[in-house]
Amino acid sequence: MYSLCSTCCSDTDYTLQNAMLRAARTVDGRDVVIRVIRVGSEGQNQLDVLQCMARGPYSQATPNHAIPLFELFELEDITFGIFPRVGFSMADAYDSWAENSVGDVIDMVLQCLEALAFLHSMNMAHRDAFKDNFLVQWHPESLATDQLTISRPRVFLHDFETAVRFSVDVPPHERICTGLPLCPSFALPERYFRPVPPEVSSGNPYDPFKLDVWQFGISLIDFRTTIREIDDILVSLTEVDPAIRVSAYDALKSLAKVVSSIPPDRLNIAPVVIEVPLRDAGYAHVLTPASER
Repeated sequence: MYSLCSTCCSDTDYTLQNAMLRAARTVDGRDVVIRVIRVGSEGQNQLDVLQCMARGPYSQATPNHAIPLFELFELEDITFGIFPRVGFSMADAYDSWAENSVGDVIDMVLQCLEALAFLHSMNMAHRDAFKDNFLVQWHPESLATDQLTISRPRVFLHDFETAVRFSVDVPPHERICTGLPLCPSFALPERYFRPVPPEVSSGNPYDPFKLDVWQFGISLIDFRTTIREIDDILVSLTEVDPAIRVSAYDALKSLAKVVSSIPPDRLNIAPVVIEVPLRDAGYAHVLTPASER
């Protein structure tokens, strides 16, 4: 049984920023999030993705970072999902209250890329893969303790409202989308506030897997490690031409190789946040820490 709880989350918590979400506490004391998944036939695609990624046979796979789906229940024509409440948003990983080092943030970035790479290997694309849709168990804050953190928090990918799933029978060159990645939360184009890459704004069919890479990369556009090899990989995520834009898997491999060659203490430095001219042209939401919204 689940009871609604208004005290288990603060007003700035991610669970209270979306009308589709409500924080709750189970009778045995577990903090969870109850989310509307489907209303009538609307949201069926999200339900299908969650059934496979968050509840199905692949839900326990190590590279799968989809937030677990504990339970589904229905009320009339509305389907609700019950998920664990994960502590923090990756939007606060840097340029916010958390005193994370470059190493802390890059570990999260690697997990985000792993999440996208696994999702893509399952013929699914998220289409809203900005950093604020990744949750992290806790922030290591290695700079606050002035020591290397031994344990690392796990990163989870959530909010699959805009996700698409392709049948294995669909050839790779036909796994395409057109138009803005709209969903019930923002169903009208004029209410879509996220930045979009050129291939989406063109109105032509586009590769949704490359869109995920661009979205994640653009939400890190103001982040620099001051380590050229790492920063070059992060910048490559936002390559304008999707035909030569790196895939999530290739970015993961390249970044992991570079990071493994760097002594850990060299990563125990503060991130650099740069000014982004496009902050006032649609990028503000993906750059603003969750705690400041």
